[in-house]
Amino acid sequence: MSTTTKKRTSLIIGVMLLFVLCLFLFFCMADSTKQLRSDSAGVEFKTEGKIITCVNIKGTFPYTSIVPKLAEERKTDSEGNITEVYVIEAEFSLNTKNTMNLYFEKLENATYTYILKFADKDIIISNGQVVE
Repeated sequence: MSTTTKKRTSLIIGVMLLFVLCLFLFFCMADSTKQLRSDSAGVEFKTEGKIITCVNIKGTFPYTSIVPKLAEERKTDSEGNITEVYVIEAEFSLNTKNTMNLYFEKLENATYTYILKFADKDIIISNGQVVE
């Protein structure tokens, strides 16, 4: 075999191995979700004055498909206070890019509390105010 044939054969084998590796990584990540961090580039809290009205979450590569998951049922206590818990996750996707907008409601007679579970911390928003 000549040197050019050996080089061409090794190049073809290298490209095929790279292709197989890419397919393997794609299938490993295809069904996985990742919990987002509260300080990641795609998380933006929108405010009006000191009141938080909305959280806008965009996926970042390669986890671009946002999966809004209500962690548990909406709870209402005897006084009419409402609590909702969301786990903020994204799925691996090469063709889907979506945004999640979560608008916060404010009640006059009761408390509406949202608990946003991020990978690094939980953010509790009660009637538009962040509770520490």
